[in-house]
Amino acid sequence: MNKFIELRNNYFEKEQNSSFPLFFLKKYQEENLVGTLKSEILLNPFKEIMQLSTKKEIQESELIKGLAYLGQNDYLDRYIVTLVMDNHFLLTQEGFDKVVIELLSKEKTNEAIVYALVDSCIECGRDVLTKEMVENLVTYHTKQLDVFSIVIDYLYHFKVEGFESIIYEWLKEDYPINIKIQLIDLLVELYSLEKLNYEDIERLIPFQTNKKLFSGYMAIINREQLVKHNGLTILQSMFYGDFENSGKGNNGGMAVFLKTLGSELSKSKEVSLVVTLTITNEWSHNKSLMNFYSDNHLFLRVPIYIDETIKDPYLKKEQFIKRAIDRFLKKLEIEPDIFHVRYLDNASKAVALLSKQLGKKLVLTLTPDPHRNMINNDGTLKSFDTNDYFQKLNKIKIGDELIFESDQIVGIGNHTVGKELESYFPQLLKEDKKETLWMISEGIKADGNSKNSDEKSNRNKELKGINLKKEFFERPIILNVGRLEQLKSQDELLKAWGNSSISDVYNLLLIGGDLENPSNDEMKMIHSFEEYFTEHPQLRDKFQHVGALSNENIRMIEKEIMKHQESYPQIYLCSSDPFLSYP
Repeated sequence: MNKFIELRNNYFEKEQNSSFPLFFLKKYQEENLVGTLKSEILLNPFKEIMQLSTKKEIQESELIKGLAYLGQNDYLDRYIVTLVMDNHFLLTQEGFDKVVIELLSKEKTNEAIVYALVDSCIECGRDVLTKEMVENLVTYHTKQLDVFSIVIDYLYHFKVEGFESIIYEWLKEDYPINIKIQLIDLLVELYSLEKLNYEDIERLIPFQTNKKLFSGYMAIINREQLVKHNGLTILQSMFYGDFENSGKGNNGGMAVFLKTLGSELSKSKEVSLVVTLTITNEWSHNKSLMNFYSDNHLFLRVPIYIDETIKDPYLKKEQFIKRAIDRFLKKLEIEPDIFHVRYLDNASKAVALLSKQLGKKLVLTLTPDPHRNMINNDGTLKSFDTNDYFQKLNKIKIGDELIFESDQIVGIGNHTVGKELESYFPQLLKEDKKETLWMISEGIKADGNSKNSDEKSNRNKELKGINLKKEFFERPIILNVGRLEQLKSQDELLKAWGNSSISDVYNLLLIGGDLENPSNDEMKMIHSFEEYFTEHPQLRDKFQHVGALSNENIRMIEKEIMKHQESYPQIYLCSSDPFLSYP
């Protein structure tokens, strides 16, 4: 048993007066894995806030003292905001409100503190900002879009009037389209749809370059594009990817999987509608807010501003995401009966919070990530830098919270995988949870074997269009499909293949990445391929790299490989780090 599993079991074996993050932190310090001055300065307030969160009774003065720690660390800020929200009934005008007004009135209050305080005010129903304070906040933080976005959310939530002309001025600024949509929503909320200046809205450059986005948004706010459903509705969240860009950028296999899963679920007689929901920041000319991928499977792109340059972009946006999704679904008159989440992050936590707020059922697909990466090869605890430590501990904390809140938990795999889940999540063995876990096998949708001559002819044309030479299929092929990034380790796969005798027998085919407009990560990976073949030119003709393809085209290539490869094992190799090693 590794050290991390041992700690998890020790914690859940008996009732604890502290949370697991606090329990783990103490053990982590006992192992001398945290020792730098910077770490100690951050960890002390972290422990203090965690201890407060587990106290049965606290005072408003303790909450106010906690506000002094805001701005030191993004994860600490999130826990402070949660602590304030959980104890909102303690807040008073003479205490909390007075401190917030003092801090938000200061010109030099930093962005993180402003965001946390405004977010707390919204969730706790504390309408403390005057018009002058709002104008000053926007002026002081004019280039800090997260602050601008949360201030707009404040005006929307408390229906603060007196800003109509200023909002139209803000719309003229070079803000991202998601913030412009947020401003338009604010105009409609405060001053009615009838008073909206349609001509000014239509002239906005993002709507000029994407007419589909404009027409779809107008249809939604005019209640023209309502979704028809009259039975069970399931919402599944997908915050990492987009159906229409699979294999490009951060759009991996999960998008393909959830697209297929949603369409298959929607065929059930018991299901009226499946909604797959994501957050979109990049709007190409043909992207729309909503698309149907089968009769009862709707794909929604929610226009929420997210700063994707931040390492953990959903962290401080947890409550904001919850509120934005709630409003978007209400515009479409969609009220899910079941919410399904599958990542241990703050965006999934936001969806879970919404499900409980609406009194609906929550299903969690559970994986032990980052739990299985908390140890070294010898089973001892890994040492992390402070921010990595906070990030991983945040996911572990969210995982425990989602298990507690879930009505049903799904594990993907066999009995062995189920035992692994129980080792990392011992609470699944407790009386109130042991009946909620379902293990299901990995699923594959099998096609029929019959193909007529026209279908075979079309397949040959498609293969030529993909630029896969016919002679490449004359040798057996190892296939790898995935987005191009370090986590997927295609560069390590290339070396493992080329530096071994397997390249004498098998060609290597990689599929994935945006080859026309590659991201920085994709460029690095492509460059590493070129560097390798500069040193090993004799292998170049045995290797092919094809950009991202639709799932249908990948299936077609797989069938072509199978057709030519009857005498050799057919190999699909998943190279995701850290499982790949090479000689």
